Amino acid sequence: MKKFVLLSFGMLFSLAVSADESINILTINVRTSNGKDGENSWDNRKDFLVNIIQKTADGKSSYDFIGCQEAEVDPRPEFNQVDYIVAKMPNYDSIWRSREKTNERGESMLILWRKDRWRIDAEDNGTFWLSDTPEAAGSKTEPNAAHPRCVTFGLFHEIKNGTQTGQKIYVASTHFDHKSEEARQKAAKQIMNWIANRRDQNAPLVIMGDLNCDEKSPVIKYMQGHSVKFGDAELKPPTSLVDTFRAANPDAADVGTFNGFKENAGKKRVDYIFITKDMKTVSSKIIKTKRNGRWATDHCPVEAVIIKLF
Repeated sequence: MKKFVLLSFGMLFSLAVSADESINILTINVRTSNGKDGENSWDNRKDFLVNIIQKTADGKSSYDFIGCQEAEVDPRPEFNQVDYIVAKMPNYDSIWRSREKTNERGESMLILWRKDRWRIDAEDNGTFWLSDTPEAAGSKTEPNAAHPRCVTFGLFHEIKNGTQTGQKIYVASTHFDHKSEEARQKAAKQIMNWIANRRDQNAPLVIMGDLNCDEKSPVIKYMQGHSVKFGDAELKPPTSLVDTFRAANPDAADVGTFNGFKENAGKKRVDYIFITKDMKTVSSKIIKTKRNGRWATDHCPVEAVIIKLF
């Protein structure tokens, strides 16, 4: 049993958290297998990447949920990252959807979860597109956006000895456009509306991914519950989320998560794990592990340990 200190209502108190209570989360942009990456090609780094997602950074636990972005679906086996990752994670179940019109090829949002602890709700899961027509596969209604973008999600029920415990949680993975600020702003508005109106209002929520904007951007401020200007309009979000990394590391300065396969990870944090306020962050870290001087992917993975408050 681990001990940690929480700050709540201005007072410090000690709380014991067992492994059965905490939930371990990882977000990782795996970098498409179709990039011209030379020595950093998918074939040269795939085993290392799987090693990273199989255990938490301290090597002591497994992740409950892993959200992958850019996981390629491809008819060529050597380029199909989804098939490779899923095959290497036999203790996990998974869902994914390519962002394109069909699910036969393209970058996908992949979610893996520990099948000994969680069961997906058969009626409350799926993918929607970040567009004016969210049910239309491959849709992209912001003209300056580089690609279609989507969110894959599920409501998960905790199980113990084959029986549901009553604990449940939404988990979602997404990837915002890298080119268009307008597309990112529209994506944030759409996602926050979806969160505020999710089917099960009693279930806490985790949303993670590569948002392609740093923590000072209007998009991130909006998702944290601040009123911001998108274009000429002042907008107040319908709900608010907690940035787990900042909750655990309020004064951290070395926070870059995009390494671009270069020596250092840069200064901007573009990869996030957000939670609703009915959950608490125990810890969070940016994983900057290398093997033989090389990265497993062009983004540093981010992990968080969270608990449900009530």
